Amino acid sequence: MDFLHVNECAEWCREHGATIRDPWTLMPDPALTSSPELLFAPQGSIGREPEVADLCLAALSGFDEVLIWVDDWGIWPSSEDWPRFYAARGARGERHALEEKPGHLFAPTDHDDLRLFLLIVLEQGWDAHVLAWREGSLAPRIWLSHDGWAQLHALQLTAFELSAA
Repeated sequence: MDFLHVNECAEWCREHGATIRDPWTLMPDPALTSSPELLFAPQGSIGREPEVADLCLAALSGFDEVLIWVDDWGIWPSSEDWPRFYAARGARGERHALEEKPGHLFAPTDHDDLRLFLLIVLEQGWDAHVLAWREGSLAPRIWLSHDGWAQLHALQLTAFELSAA
C-alpha cells in the first residue's frame, strides 16, 4: 500500500487512461455507460457501511491496482473519527496529513487494507473516487459521496445493490 500526493493521484490517473482537468479534477469516462447507484445512508449512518464496502470490493474484484482518491472531507465533522483514520495510516508507516496525501494505492495483496480504508471513507462521510486498474484497462470506477450513496461506473450493467435487511 502506498500513499500519494494529489499530483501523484492525477499522474496515476493519466498514466492509466483517465482524464484529469486542471488542476486536479477527475473527469467522467464516457465509455463507462453503466452507472447503478446505491443509496445506503441518506439521513446519516445506519450501520450499512461494512456491507457497502463489501459490495465495492466485489465490483473491484480481480484488480491489479486500486486508487482511493479522497477529494472532500469535513462535510459531516461529527461523523469523522480522525484518530482512527490516522492510526490506520500510521500503522502502515504514513505520517502525512490527508490534505498532503489524499491518495491510497492498493495492490492485490492489500485486500484487507483496501476494505479497511473503503470502510473508513464511508464511515467518515467523505467524497472519494475509487478507480480499479486490471489487465491493461481502467474500469470500473466508484464514486463515494458524503451524502450516503455510491455510484458504480462500469462497462456493463453490474449488480450493485443492498439487501432489504
